[in-house]
Amino acid sequence: MNHSNTRKLLVGYFAYECGRAMYFVLVTWFLFQWTENALYTGLFVSFGFIPGLFSNVIFGVLVDRYNRKTLASLAGVLSIIVLIMLWAAFLMDWINPWGVIVTHMVLQTAGSLFRPSLQAFVGEVFKPDDLPRIFSLSGSATISGSLAGAGLGGVFSSFLPISLALFIVIIFYQGASLMIYLLNYEPLFERKDTKHSDFFKEIQSGFKYLHAHRMLYGLFVMMMLGQLTFHTTLGFLSVYTRDYLQKSALVYGSLDVTFSIGGIAAGILGAWWWRRMQNHIAIYALLTMAVGLGMLGFFQNIGVAFTGILLIGAGTSIVRALLQSVQQIATDREFHGRMASFRMLCNQTSVVITGPLFGWIANENGANFVFLLLLIPVAFGLIWSWFQSKHPRFIEITSKTA
Repeated sequence: MNHSNTRKLLVGYFAYECGRAMYFVLVTWFLFQWTENALYTGLFVSFGFIPGLFSNVIFGVLVDRYNRKTLASLAGVLSIIVLIMLWAAFLMDWINPWGVIVTHMVLQTAGSLFRPSLQAFVGEVFKPDDLPRIFSLSGSATISGSLAGAGLGGVFSSFLPISLALFIVIIFYQGASLMIYLLNYEPLFERKDTKHSDFFKEIQSGFKYLHAHRMLYGLFVMMMLGQLTFHTTLGFLSVYTRDYLQKSALVYGSLDVTFSIGGIAAGILGAWWWRRMQNHIAIYALLTMAVGLGMLGFFQNIGVAFTGILLIGAGTSIVRALLQSVQQIATDREFHGRMASFRMLCNQTSVVITGPLFGWIANENGANFVFLLLLIPVAFGLIWSWFQSKHPRFIEITSKTA
């Protein structure tokens, strides 16, 4: 294992996620405070992923054709430019709800290139046997960054003007981009001749590869549920705190921090969970998510809310980190970028479709109904995960020591 690269990678993940979480807490709280309409929150969460529905497949081929470190660095620079524009808009008081939503769409698109580039980078430069540990550590670094960013965002939203808080967000994004730039990278397999290979044929070959490895369909479904629950919970937590629990921005930040603590615990215990649960890793993770969602949906109690959000944070992190490890191990290296982008396409489509619906429901019936509705797909996911656990290749991969 390359320890220098591991340290830089973890610091980069931490800084990027800290900035992202801080940005998300600040903007979602500001948007709901300003508009007093949860529908805008649903549109913010949903519309942010719309560009990804068109760009993910293209980004997947780019990641498999070109230098993955360079692509991640370019995505980081684009994120910084977009944030500077948003900061300037707040500073000059030129902001409006749709301007915030459109800016978020561009920022999410940059993230749709950043994440698969870095994930494919990890799959390329680290040995397959190291991947469960690397992804667990990366998950811990990511969730730790989310914890720090959420906590700072909750404090800053109470005491600082948003323009100053966004300037701090930009600094974290700059730190993440610097760490990615400093990564040592020598491709471990020879790229195809990109001048003579047909771009659209490579897209087609990605779909053919996916169809030939059908176990990936099941993994994508379960990771989609993890990401849908993750993004919906974070997106509507401000509405849930303010409208349903009737609490302040500090409580909102504290709940977001608790969500991150659950993720950190899952990351630290990821290797143990893998060894203990083996082919049942997804079943118990989805069950943990379901219990947490039920607690948020059925009980209007602050103590129960903290417990429920902790369970959701842990469950979603296990699904996202460990099943991603299974996917990387099960995928040939030259297809890592395309499979990562297909996975993100599934994830983002689910959020795009449900975001406005959840926003309308939260506005009409209360934010707790959002979590109750999420229980329905998660319940079907539990059934799916049971069948997936019987797949021979899934059993073979998860029986390996993480």
